[in-house]
Amino acid sequence: MVRRTASVDGVGAGYLLVAALAGLLGGGGSALQQLGLLPHAGFWAGIDRVHSALMLLFVVVPALVCGFGTLWLPRALKRDGTVLPGLNKLSLACVSASGVLMVASPWQNAATLVWCCGTLMAVMVILATIFDSRADGEARAPFSPLVWGEMLASAVVLVTVPVLGAVVSHQIKTGAVFSPEMLTGFVEPITLVTLLAGFGVVFETGAKVARFPTFPVAAIMSLTAAAGTTLWVKSVFTHGLLGVAAQTAFFSAQSLILSAATLASVLLAALWMAGTWRANLTVRTPMLWGLGFLAVVSSGWVSQFMQGDGLHSALQVGTLYAVFCGLYLWRGEGCGRWYPTSLATAQFVCMVAGTVLAIPSLPAVCRMWSGGLLGASVLCFLLTMGLSFSQNRPLVEVNSGEKDAFETTDSMVRS
Repeated sequence: MVRRTASVDGVGAGYLLVAALAGLLGGGGSALQQLGLLPHAGFWAGIDRVHSALMLLFVVVPALVCGFGTLWLPRALKRDGTVLPGLNKLSLACVSASGVLMVASPWQNAATLVWCCGTLMAVMVILATIFDSRADGEARAPFSPLVWGEMLASAVVLVTVPVLGAVVSHQIKTGAVFSPEMLTGFVEPITLVTLLAGFGVVFETGAKVARFPTFPVAAIMSLTAAAGTTLWVKSVFTHGLLGVAAQTAFFSAQSLILSAATLASVLLAALWMAGTWRANLTVRTPMLWGLGFLAVVSSGWVSQFMQGDGLHSALQVGTLYAVFCGLYLWRGEGCGRWYPTSLATAQFVCMVAGTVLAIPSLPAVCRMWSGGLLGASVLCFLLTMGLSFSQNRPLVEVNSGEKDAFETTDSMVRS
Protein backbone atom coordinates (compact mmCIF):
# COMPACT_ATOMS: atom_id res chain seq x y z
CA MET A 1 0.00 0.00 0.00
CA VAL A 2 2.86 2.40 0.74
CA ARG A 3 4.40 1.87 -2.69
CA ARG A 4 1.08 2.67 -4.37
CA THR A 5 0.56 5.85 -2.39
CA ALA A 6 0.81 9.05 -4.43
CA SER A 7 1.22 12.68 -3.47
CA VAL A 8 -2.17 14.36 -3.36
CA ASP A 9 -1.32 17.83 -2.05
CA GLY A 10 -3.23 19.28 -5.00
CA VAL A 11 -6.36 17.40 -3.94
CA GLY A 12 -6.05 18.71 -0.38
CA ALA A 13 -5.67 22.26 -1.69
CA GLY A 14 -8.75 21.66 -3.85
CA TYR A 15 -10.85 20.80 -0.79
CA LEU A 16 -9.69 23.98 0.94
CA LEU A 17 -10.54 25.99 -2.17
CA VAL A 18 -14.07 24.54 -2.20
CA ALA A 19 -14.49 25.48 1.47
CA ALA A 20 -13.16 29.00 0.86
CA LEU A 21 -15.48 29.63 -2.10
CA ALA A 22 -18.49 28.27 -0.20
CA GLY A 23 -17.66 30.47 2.79
CA LEU A 24 -17.28 33.56 0.62
CA LEU A 25 -20.51 32.93 -1.29
CA GLY A 26 -22.59 31.77 1.65
CA GLY A 27 -21.26 33.91 4.49
CA GLY A 28 -19.95 36.95 2.62
CA GLY A 29 -22.89 37.13 0.22
CA SER A 30 -25.41 36.88 3.04
CA ALA A 31 -23.67 39.60 5.07
CA LEU A 32 -23.53 41.97 2.07
CA GLN A 33 -27.21 41.37 1.34
CA GLN A 34 -28.16 42.22 4.91
CA LEU A 35 -26.25 45.49 4.57
CA GLY A 36 -28.07 46.30 1.31
CA LEU A 37 -24.93 46.09 -0.83
CA LEU A 38 -26.20 43.18 -2.95
CA PRO A 39 -29.63 42.74 -4.57
CA HIS A 40 -32.16 40.20 -3.31
CA ALA A 41 -32.88 38.98 -6.81
CA GLY A 42 -31.36 36.85 -9.51
CA PHE A 43 -28.21 34.90 -8.71
CA TRP A 44 -27.87 36.37 -5.21
CA ALA A 45 -31.42 35.38 -4.31
CA GLY A 46 -30.46 31.77 -5.07
CA ILE A 47 -27.34 32.12 -2.95
CA ASP A 48 -29.43 33.38 -0.06
CA ARG A 49 -31.79 30.43 -0.43
CA VAL A 50 -29.00 27.83 -0.19
CA HIS A 51 -27.01 29.76 2.43
CA SER A 52 -27.51 27.13 5.14
CA ALA A 53 -26.56 24.31 2.77
CA LEU A 54 -23.34 26.05 1.73
CA MET A 55 -22.27 26.77 5.30
CA LEU A 56 -23.19 23.34 6.69
CA LEU A 57 -22.05 21.05 3.90
CA PHE A 58 -19.28 22.86 2.04
CA VAL A 59 -17.21 24.60 4.72
CA VAL A 60 -16.55 22.48 7.81
CA VAL A 61 -16.23 18.99 6.32
CA PRO A 62 -14.25 19.89 3.16
CA ALA A 63 -11.83 22.07 5.15
CA LEU A 64 -11.31 20.39 8.53
CA VAL A 65 -11.80 16.76 7.47
CA CYS A 66 -11.18 16.31 3.74
CA GLY A 67 -8.63 19.12 3.30
CA PHE A 68 -6.48 18.52 6.38
CA GLY A 69 -6.99 14.77 6.09
CA THR A 70 -5.43 14.85 2.63
CA LEU A 71 -2.95 17.70 2.99
CA TRP A 72 -1.61 17.19 6.51
CA LEU A 73 -2.65 13.82 7.93
CA PRO A 74 -0.15 11.76 5.87
CA ARG A 75 2.72 13.85 7.29
CA ALA A 76 1.45 13.24 10.83
CA LEU A 77 1.48 9.50 10.04
CA LYS A 78 4.95 9.77 8.44
CA ARG A 79 3.66 8.75 5.01
CA ASP A 80 4.10 10.21 1.53
CA GLY A 81 0.36 10.63 0.97
CA THR A 82 -3.02 9.00 1.37
CA VAL A 83 -3.88 5.56 0.11
CA LEU A 84 -6.34 5.26 -2.79
CA PRO A 85 -5.43 8.64 -4.34
CA GLY A 86 -7.69 7.98 -7.35
CA LEU A 87 -10.71 7.61 -5.09
CA ASN A 88 -9.75 10.82 -3.31
CA LYS A 89 -9.63 12.70 -6.62
CA LEU A 90 -13.05 11.32 -7.53
CA SER A 91 -14.33 12.48 -4.14
CA LEU A 92 -13.08 16.03 -4.77
CA ALA A 93 -14.75 16.00 -8.19
CA CYS A 94 -18.07 14.93 -6.63
CA VAL A 95 -17.90 17.55 -3.87
CA SER A 96 -17.02 20.28 -6.38
CA ALA A 97 -19.78 19.20 -8.77
CA SER A 98 -22.32 19.16 -5.94
CA GLY A 99 -21.33 22.71 -5.00
CA VAL A 100 -21.91 23.90 -8.56
CA LEU A 101 -25.28 22.11 -8.69
CA MET A 102 -26.27 23.58 -5.32
CA VAL A 103 -25.56 27.16 -6.43
CA ALA A 104 -26.31 27.21 -10.16
CA SER A 105 -29.12 24.71 -10.70
CA PRO A 106 -32.63 23.94 -9.40
CA TRP A 107 -31.60 20.38 -8.41
CA GLN A 108 -30.53 20.96 -4.82
CA ASN A 109 -31.71 17.50 -3.70
CA ALA A 110 -29.49 15.87 -6.32
CA ALA A 111 -26.62 18.17 -5.29
CA THR A 112 -26.96 17.07 -1.66
CA LEU A 113 -26.96 13.40 -2.69
CA VAL A 114 -23.81 13.88 -4.80
CA TRP A 115 -22.20 15.65 -1.82
CA CYS A 116 -23.02 12.65 0.38
CA CYS A 117 -21.35 10.27 -2.10
CA GLY A 118 -18.23 12.42 -2.46
CA THR A 119 -17.86 12.99 1.29
CA LEU A 120 -18.23 9.29 2.07
CA MET A 121 -15.47 8.47 -0.40
CA ALA A 122 -13.21 11.09 1.18
CA VAL A 123 -13.63 9.86 4.76
CA MET A 124 -13.14 6.26 3.65
CA VAL A 125 -9.79 7.30 2.15
CA ILE A 126 -8.83 9.04 5.40
CA LEU A 127 -9.79 6.09 7.59
CA ALA A 128 -8.06 3.63 5.24
CA THR A 129 -4.89 5.75 5.41
CA ILE A 130 -4.96 5.77 9.23
CA PHE A 131 -5.61 2.04 9.57
CA ASP A 132 -3.04 1.19 6.91
CA SER A 133 -0.42 3.18 8.82
CA ARG A 134 -1.03 0.90 11.81
CA ALA A 135 -0.72 -2.19 9.65
CA ASP A 136 2.66 -1.32 8.14
CA GLY A 137 4.14 0.64 11.07
CA GLU A 138 6.98 -1.06 12.85
CA ALA A 139 7.11 1.10 15.98
CA ARG A 140 3.36 1.79 16.09
CA ALA A 141 3.79 5.10 17.88
CA PRO A 142 0.66 6.52 19.55
CA PHE A 143 -1.51 8.81 17.46
CA SER A 144 -1.14 12.55 17.86
CA PRO A 145 -4.19 14.70 18.79
CA LEU A 146 -4.52 15.68 15.13
CA VAL A 147 -4.80 12.05 14.03
CA TRP A 148 -7.34 11.29 16.75
CA GLY A 149 -9.41 14.32 15.78
CA GLU A 150 -9.36 13.47 12.06
CA MET A 151 -10.13 9.79 12.67
CA LEU A 152 -13.09 10.42 14.99
CA ALA A 153 -14.47 13.27 12.87
CA SER A 154 -14.29 10.98 9.82
CA ALA A 155 -16.08 8.25 11.78
CA VAL A 156 -18.89 10.67 12.69
CA VAL A 157 -19.25 11.64 9.02
CA LEU A 158 -19.16 7.97 7.94
CA VAL A 159 -22.10 7.11 10.24
CA THR A 160 -24.26 10.22 9.84
CA VAL A 161 -23.95 11.10 6.14
CA PRO A 162 -25.70 7.89 4.93
CA VAL A 163 -28.68 8.88 7.09
CA LEU A 164 -28.80 12.27 5.37
CA GLY A 165 -28.41 10.53 2.01
CA ALA A 166 -31.34 8.24 2.78
CA VAL A 167 -33.59 11.21 3.64
CA VAL A 168 -32.59 13.05 0.45
CA SER A 169 -33.12 9.90 -1.65
CA HIS A 170 -36.63 9.59 -0.26
CA GLN A 171 -37.32 13.23 -1.18
CA ILE A 172 -36.08 12.66 -4.73
CA LYS A 173 -38.24 9.52 -5.03
CA THR A 174 -41.38 11.31 -3.82
CA GLY A 175 -40.67 14.42 -5.90
CA ALA A 176 -40.44 16.71 -2.88
CA VAL A 177 -38.99 20.18 -3.36
CA PHE A 178 -35.67 20.92 -1.65
CA SER A 179 -36.14 22.59 1.72
CA PRO A 180 -33.18 24.32 3.38
CA GLU A 181 -34.87 23.79 6.74
CA MET A 182 -34.29 20.06 6.30
CA LEU A 183 -30.56 20.56 6.78
CA THR A 184 -31.04 22.19 10.19
CA GLY A 185 -31.40 18.66 11.52
CA PHE A 186 -27.84 17.97 10.32
CA VAL A 187 -26.37 20.70 12.55
CA GLU A 188 -25.52 18.32 15.40
CA PRO A 189 -23.14 16.07 13.38
CA ILE A 190 -21.43 19.18 11.97
CA THR A 191 -21.05 20.45 15.55
CA LEU A 192 -19.34 17.19 16.53
CA VAL A 193 -17.06 17.33 13.48
CA THR A 194 -16.05 20.93 14.26
CA LEU A 195 -15.37 20.06 17.89
CA LEU A 196 -13.29 16.95 17.18
CA ALA A 197 -11.27 18.18 14.20
CA GLY A 198 -10.89 21.71 15.62
CA PHE A 199 -9.54 20.58 18.97
CA GLY A 200 -7.29 18.07 17.21
CA VAL A 201 -5.67 20.94 15.31
CA VAL A 202 -5.46 23.16 18.41
CA PHE A 203 -3.79 20.42 20.48
CA GLU A 204 -1.28 19.94 17.67
CA THR A 205 0.01 23.51 18.16
CA GLY A 206 1.89 22.47 21.30
CA ALA A 207 1.97 18.69 21.05
CA LYS A 208 5.73 18.44 20.43
CA VAL A 209 6.65 20.42 23.53
CA ALA A 210 3.70 20.30 25.93
CA ARG A 211 3.31 16.49 25.84
CA PHE A 212 -0.41 16.39 26.38
CA PRO A 213 -1.67 13.16 27.97
CA THR A 214 -2.90 11.11 25.04
CA PHE A 215 -5.34 8.84 26.85
CA PRO A 216 -7.61 11.52 28.43
CA VAL A 217 -7.75 13.52 25.19
CA ALA A 218 -8.55 10.45 23.09
CA ALA A 219 -11.08 9.18 25.66
CA ILE A 220 -13.00 12.47 25.81
CA MET A 221 -13.07 12.77 22.02
CA SER A 222 -14.13 9.13 21.54
CA LEU A 223 -16.91 9.23 24.13
CA THR A 224 -18.27 12.49 22.73
CA ALA A 225 -18.23 11.15 19.16
CA ALA A 226 -19.87 7.86 20.11
CA ALA A 227 -22.56 9.35 22.36
CA GLY A 228 -23.41 12.25 20.05
CA THR A 229 -23.60 10.11 16.92
CA THR A 230 -25.73 7.42 18.57
CA LEU A 231 -28.19 9.97 19.98
CA TRP A 232 -28.52 11.77 16.66
CA VAL A 233 -29.05 8.66 14.52
CA LYS A 234 -31.61 7.25 16.98
CA SER A 235 -33.47 10.58 17.05
CA VAL A 236 -33.57 10.81 13.23
CA PHE A 237 -34.96 7.28 12.96
CA THR A 238 -37.61 8.18 15.56
CA HIS A 239 -38.61 11.74 14.64
CA GLY A 240 -37.16 12.34 11.16
CA LEU A 241 -34.59 14.92 10.14
CA LEU A 242 -36.99 17.85 10.49
CA GLY A 243 -38.23 16.48 13.79
CA VAL A 244 -34.72 16.55 15.26
CA ALA A 245 -34.44 20.28 14.59
CA ALA A 246 -37.92 20.96 15.99
CA GLN A 247 -37.27 19.30 19.35
CA THR A 248 -36.84 21.76 22.21
CA ALA A 249 -37.29 19.60 25.33
CA PHE A 250 -34.46 19.47 27.84
CA PHE A 251 -33.88 15.74 27.27
CA SER A 252 -34.18 15.91 23.50
CA ALA A 253 -31.35 14.59 21.35
CA GLN A 254 -30.44 18.13 20.29
CA SER A 255 -30.07 19.32 23.90
CA LEU A 256 -28.17 16.21 24.99
CA ILE A 257 -25.71 16.41 22.08
CA LEU A 258 -25.18 20.10 22.73
CA SER A 259 -24.59 19.41 26.44
CA ALA A 260 -22.11 16.64 25.62
CA ALA A 261 -20.26 18.90 23.17
CA THR A 262 -20.12 21.69 25.75
CA LEU A 263 -18.78 19.39 28.48
CA ALA A 264 -16.20 17.90 26.12
CA SER A 265 -15.12 21.39 25.02
CA VAL A 266 -14.61 22.48 28.63
CA LEU A 267 -12.58 19.38 29.51
CA LEU A 268 -10.43 19.53 26.35
CA ALA A 269 -9.80 23.25 26.82
CA ALA A 270 -8.75 22.61 30.44
CA LEU A 271 -6.33 19.86 29.35
CA TRP A 272 -4.88 22.10 26.63
CA MET A 273 -4.37 25.07 28.95
CA ALA A 274 -2.83 22.89 31.67
CA GLY A 275 -0.41 21.33 29.21
CA THR A 276 0.65 24.60 27.61
CA TRP A 277 1.02 26.30 31.01
CA ARG A 278 3.38 23.59 32.27
CA ALA A 279 5.42 23.73 29.07
CA ASN A 280 5.73 27.57 29.24
CA LEU A 281 5.23 27.94 25.50
CA THR A 282 5.90 31.12 23.59
CA VAL A 283 2.84 32.33 21.67
CA ARG A 284 3.48 31.65 17.98
CA THR A 285 1.25 32.36 15.00
CA PRO A 286 -0.57 28.98 15.02
CA MET A 287 -1.11 29.28 18.77
CA LEU A 288 -2.70 32.71 18.31
CA TRP A 289 -5.32 31.10 16.10
CA GLY A 290 -5.70 28.22 18.58
CA LEU A 291 -6.35 30.71 21.37
CA GLY A 292 -8.85 32.47 19.11
CA PHE A 293 -10.66 29.17 18.53
CA LEU A 294 -10.90 28.58 22.29
CA ALA A 295 -12.07 32.16 22.94
CA VAL A 296 -14.80 32.04 20.27
CA VAL A 297 -16.07 28.63 21.39
CA SER A 298 -16.01 29.79 25.04
CA SER A 299 -18.15 32.80 24.13
CA GLY A 300 -20.56 30.34 22.55
CA TRP A 301 -20.76 28.37 25.83
CA VAL A 302 -21.58 31.55 27.77
CA SER A 303 -24.21 32.66 25.23
CA GLN A 304 -25.76 29.20 25.19
CA PHE A 305 -26.16 29.09 28.96
CA MET A 306 -27.30 32.72 29.28
CA GLN A 307 -29.64 32.98 26.27
CA GLY A 308 -30.17 29.38 25.13
CA ASP A 309 -28.54 30.09 21.76
CA GLY A 310 -25.15 30.94 20.35
CA LEU A 311 -22.97 27.83 20.44
CA HIS A 312 -23.75 26.78 16.87
CA SER A 313 -22.80 30.17 15.42
CA ALA A 314 -19.71 30.28 17.65
CA LEU A 315 -18.60 26.89 16.34
CA GLN A 316 -19.10 28.09 12.76
CA VAL A 317 -16.85 31.10 13.38
CA GLY A 318 -14.47 28.90 15.37
CA THR A 319 -14.09 26.74 12.28
CA LEU A 320 -12.30 29.64 10.55
CA TYR A 321 -9.86 29.98 13.44
CA ALA A 322 -9.19 26.23 13.45
CA VAL A 323 -8.62 26.21 9.68
CA PHE A 324 -6.14 29.10 9.78
CA CYS A 325 -4.44 27.56 12.82
CA GLY A 326 -4.00 24.32 10.90
CA LEU A 327 -2.82 26.03 7.72
CA TYR A 328 -0.09 28.02 9.46
CA LEU A 329 0.97 25.01 11.52
CA TRP A 330 1.08 22.83 8.41
CA ARG A 331 3.01 25.36 6.34
CA GLY A 332 5.51 26.25 9.07
CA GLU A 333 6.14 23.19 11.20
CA GLY A 334 4.67 20.53 8.94
CA CYS A 335 6.35 21.57 5.67
CA GLY A 336 9.25 23.48 7.25
CA ARG A 337 8.61 26.56 5.09
CA TRP A 338 8.85 30.26 5.90
CA TYR A 339 5.95 32.71 5.92
CA PRO A 340 5.87 36.38 7.02
CA THR A 341 4.70 36.28 10.62
CA SER A 342 3.99 40.03 10.70
CA LEU A 343 1.35 39.66 7.98
CA ALA A 344 -0.05 36.56 9.69
CA THR A 345 -0.35 38.50 12.94
CA ALA A 346 -2.06 41.39 11.13
CA GLN A 347 -4.53 38.90 9.69
CA PHE A 348 -5.29 37.57 13.17
CA VAL A 349 -5.86 41.09 14.54
CA CYS A 350 -8.24 41.95 11.69
CA MET A 351 -10.09 38.67 12.16
CA VAL A 352 -10.53 39.21 15.91
CA ALA A 353 -11.75 42.79 15.42
CA GLY A 354 -14.15 41.68 12.67
CA THR A 355 -15.47 38.86 14.87
CA VAL A 356 -16.16 41.22 17.79
CA LEU A 357 -17.92 43.78 15.59
CA ALA A 358 -20.11 41.07 14.05
CA ILE A 359 -22.08 40.60 17.29
CA PRO A 360 -25.78 40.90 16.29
CA SER A 361 -26.68 43.29 19.14
CA LEU A 362 -24.29 45.98 17.85
CA PRO A 363 -25.43 48.72 15.42
CA ALA A 364 -25.46 48.11 11.68
CA VAL A 365 -22.41 50.32 11.16
CA CYS A 366 -20.40 47.89 13.30
CA ARG A 367 -21.38 45.03 11.01
CA MET A 368 -20.23 47.09 8.02
CA TRP A 369 -16.84 47.60 9.67
CA SER A 370 -16.84 43.90 10.50
CA GLY A 371 -17.21 42.99 6.84
CA GLY A 372 -14.36 45.31 5.89
CA LEU A 373 -12.06 43.92 8.56
CA LEU A 374 -12.85 40.34 7.62
CA GLY A 375 -12.08 41.22 4.01
CA ALA A 376 -8.77 42.74 5.09
CA SER A 377 -8.04 39.58 7.04
CA VAL A 378 -8.57 37.45 3.93
CA LEU A 379 -6.32 39.82 1.94
CA CYS A 380 -3.55 39.48 4.56
CA PHE A 381 -3.85 35.71 4.38
CA LEU A 382 -3.59 35.68 0.58
CA LEU A 383 -0.51 37.92 0.74
CA THR A 384 1.05 35.74 3.44
CA MET A 385 0.56 32.50 1.55
CA GLY A 386 1.50 34.14 -1.75
CA LEU A 387 4.85 35.29 -0.38
CA SER A 388 5.43 31.95 1.32
CA PHE A 389 4.78 29.85 -1.77
CA SER A 390 6.49 32.22 -4.22
CA GLN A 391 9.73 32.38 -2.20
CA ASN A 392 9.43 28.82 -0.85
CA ARG A 393 12.24 29.37 1.64
CA PRO A 394 12.98 26.68 4.23
CA LEU A 395 13.03 27.50 7.90
CA VAL A 396 16.34 27.73 9.73
CA GLU A 397 17.58 24.20 10.19
CA VAL A 398 18.79 23.33 13.67
CA ASN A 399 20.66 20.17 14.54
CA SER A 400 19.47 18.58 17.78
CA GLY A 401 21.72 15.51 17.80
CA GLU A 402 19.26 12.69 17.13
CA LYS A 403 17.01 14.55 14.70
CA ASP A 404 16.59 17.87 12.93
CA ALA A 405 14.14 20.46 14.16
CA PHE A 406 13.04 23.62 12.42
CA GLU A 407 12.44 27.01 13.93
CA THR A 408 11.96 30.53 12.62
CA THR A 409 14.06 33.40 13.85
CA ASP A 410 10.99 35.19 15.19
CA SER A 411 8.97 32.18 16.41
CA MET A 412 10.77 30.27 19.18
CA VAL A 413 9.46 27.61 21.53
CA ARG A 414 10.84 27.54 25.09
CA SER A 415 10.64 24.21 26.88
